[in-house]
Amino acid sequence: MEIRRRVPAGYDAASEKLVYASQTETVDFEPEKLEVTNLGFRHWFLLVVFVAGIYGGVIYLHRRMPPVVDDVHFNQFSETHARALLKELTAIGPRPSGSDSLERAALNLLLRQLDAVESNVTAIGVNRVERDVQRPTGCFDLKFLSSFTLCYEKVTNLVVRIGSKGKPSDSALLLNCHFDTMPDTPGATDDGVSCAIMMEILNVLAHSKEPLENDVIFLFNGAEENFLQGAHGFIEQHPWRHSIKAFINLEGTGSGGREILFQAGPGNSWLLQTYLEAAPHPFCSVLAQEVFQSGIIPSDTDFRIFRDHGRVSGLDIAYTKNGWVYHTEFDEEWRIEPGAIQRAGENILAVVRKIITSPYLRQAADFDEGNRWVFYDVIGLFTVYYTVAAAQCFNYAAAFFVVVLVAFRLRKGTYGFSDIFEALVHHLLALIAMVLTMVAVVTAVISLDMVMCWYALPETIGGLYVLPMLIAGAATHSYFASTTKMRSAEMAHCDSVLLVFAFLLFVMTASKIASAFFIFNYVLFPLLKDPLICLLGIFGIVEHVTPKVVFYAQMVCYAPIIVFAVYAISQCVDFFVPVMGRLGNAVNPELVMAPLALVIAYTFILFTSNLIYISRKMNYLIKLALCGFLLFFACLSMTSLGFPYKYSHENPRLRRIIALHASRSVHDFSGARTAHDTGLFIQSLDYRGVADLPAHSFLSGSEPPNCDHTKDEYCQLPYYTAIHELFPPSHSRWIAVPAYPKVPYPIDVKLVDRERVGDTKLRLYFELRGGYDKMSLHVTPLGNYELSTWSFTPMNLETFGRRTTYFVFMTYGAERPEVRKFWIELEDNKSATLPDHEKEPSLELAVASHHAHGPHQHSETLMQLRELIKSRRQGPQQAIGWWRWGITMVGGNSEIVIHKY
Repeated sequence: MEIRRRVPAGYDAASEKLVYASQTETVDFEPEKLEVTNLGFRHWFLLVVFVAGIYGGVIYLHRRMPPVVDDVHFNQFSETHARALLKELTAIGPRPSGSDSLERAALNLLLRQLDAVESNVTAIGVNRVERDVQRPTGCFDLKFLSSFTLCYEKVTNLVVRIGSKGKPSDSALLLNCHFDTMPDTPGATDDGVSCAIMMEILNVLAHSKEPLENDVIFLFNGAEENFLQGAHGFIEQHPWRHSIKAFINLEGTGSGGREILFQAGPGNSWLLQTYLEAAPHPFCSVLAQEVFQSGIIPSDTDFRIFRDHGRVSGLDIAYTKNGWVYHTEFDEEWRIEPGAIQRAGENILAVVRKIITSPYLRQAADFDEGNRWVFYDVIGLFTVYYTVAAAQCFNYAAAFFVVVLVAFRLRKGTYGFSDIFEALVHHLLALIAMVLTMVAVVTAVISLDMVMCWYALPETIGGLYVLPMLIAGAATHSYFASTTKMRSAEMAHCDSVLLVFAFLLFVMTASKIASAFFIFNYVLFPLLKDPLICLLGIFGIVEHVTPKVVFYAQMVCYAPIIVFAVYAISQCVDFFVPVMGRLGNAVNPELVMAPLALVIAYTFILFTSNLIYISRKMNYLIKLALCGFLLFFACLSMTSLGFPYKYSHENPRLRRIIALHASRSVHDFSGARTAHDTGLFIQSLDYRGVADLPAHSFLSGSEPPNCDHTKDEYCQLPYYTAIHELFPPSHSRWIAVPAYPKVPYPIDVKLVDRERVGDTKLRLYFELRGGYDKMSLHVTPLGNYELSTWSFTPMNLETFGRRTTYFVFMTYGAERPEVRKFWIELEDNKSATLPDHEKEPSLELAVASHHAHGPHQHSETLMQLRELIKSRRQGPQQAIGWWRWGITMVGGNSEIVIHKY
């Protein structure tokens, strides 16, 4: 049996010598006894079919859901009960904080559910239940997308506590959801479904005939979409907060699917271990945690508030499938497929039961403990987890073994240093060819105005980017296979890939990146190929190591790698493609998706390049693939296949815009109004921007706003939130319209007093009346003044960051305040003496009010625009460019008033 001598391209059977495991000398073979056939078209076709089959299996398992349970006795979680509540909740419609829909209708619905819970607990008599409607007031600073300050007044939280009869436990688990929504969305997955799941879990616990070992607190949070205000109000002010030792936060950024545990901690690694051991349908990855915590995802959750303000450790779990409907009118209950609620409920109920019986819940929290676990699930079938310390041992050992293996083969003369070096050069040149191909395709996409042509159909990324880069990589290796002579070319290329991954594994492990497990798998399974071939020889299954033996052994050993890769790719594409629709105007999404495709293509080339050196010439395959790519690119550029936005009732893939019908008043230092106009303030949330909007007087026809007259970073425009870095004023439009929006509570801002504080500071006192429950302040110091402090928060400008304009987002919940009082302190350390504040302005203050719900949300102009969009997006074939009407809109009336003081 030949132990290891692979046949290179150009094999000469008459002169080839093979080494046997049973003898150290070389043995000549008769040419007629060993006919070696290099790999051909059918083998590469089989490889493609093999990968496609694994992909299909992974997708099937990824989308598989457990059966729906209808348990009338509440012994287990029932999707039927939870979905019934979700239908009632979403039937109310959009529920922004401060709206009647939330403060009355949704709150009363939840309270009625709690009446039944209390009745059941009382009837059984072994547990107790308490509830509280909390309406906190407060302010805090937040660094997310930008640095800004949030102030809230009497927002609504519904808090429920269940535990054994008698004294409340001093160790409790918190479950959190939010039942408020963004404007114009029914919020089924974000986050009504989580509240329905929590209510059903509460029902199951309420029917328990055994006393609970520790308390469970349920926070139905009414102001998450106001940038996490409800969670802040609870964890900073509620009396029950002191007993909370762990939490589970439930969120949604899509519609249904499998909920993923995407971050855990900090510290208290037992929490993560509890999930990994208890969840019957695991879906988790330390890779997702590290990506989310890197800050590259334009989203945040209440996890941050409980962690940073409460110093509590927890689990963050969210739905992520079908992110196209996130924060849109299409986030509806029926889009959540059967079984999705069931699997989430079963997971969370199992984890809750495990946590409240854990002895670790009563121990002091080790909040500063670093991440101790490497964890991931294998297509939802089971979880793999081990400590970071063990991972370091495994990773270093794998990297060391690769080095030893290569050194052993160098010493035996299987190949030389020059062969390994030449193989590495081949990989590098293949990478360069693929990068150049990527640049060429990206350039063509941008030049032909095809940016985001994959947005409606993510599968097209494969044909647009992955395929041409595969062609470039394969062509490079094919050229070297036919022009260079190397000893054991196939083996040298295979082992050089292992060296590359071993080096990457070493660097990632040394950098304490837990996601190095991915590279560890890329090293581990290829190392099994030679032992497998050896075993096949020992058992007499193969007699010679021919190209076919290498090919089939490689397929078997690399199958787990393909599973891991396909699983990761499907998750990345499912998540990142919809995110590109709300990533803003600052980053071209082609510069995100093309490198992602490069990673996919280059990984495939690395793992298959060795096979090219034992294949017949691949010119025909490469030409065939190139023709396929050119045909695909032509279809993408000239047919509806490449339309970035498509509308269908089942799968809306639409452009997001914000449209505010606003009135704007500008006042000078004397208080006189110097300008007043009305317009539609239009923002498009993806890179194609407002310039790509369809030609209509409501959406186009104006130039970008001229901001030369103001220092305000927001250009005196009524931004809803502090998102000007992702969505700068230059990428928005102010389109003049003659009609005035209906503003029931006009803004009235009054300077009450100016006061010098020491030699360098000036304090200004204000009273603000009018406005609605969503207001924003743009605070812009003028001249040599800089912000020193203010009444909102004890701001630390060194950590918060100094800015030209400071943004304050102000909201209220159940009650509208008559007046809001605040002061702003400015400091001038550059001037010899403070300027005369009676003659020169020191501050520009813009106050904006947004009507995001209720009868004053829509003007006639906005209603016309909404109906126009709804009618035209359904007929993309009516005219050239009609696909541009593939729009979903968030809108409202607004007012902005600008003063200089």
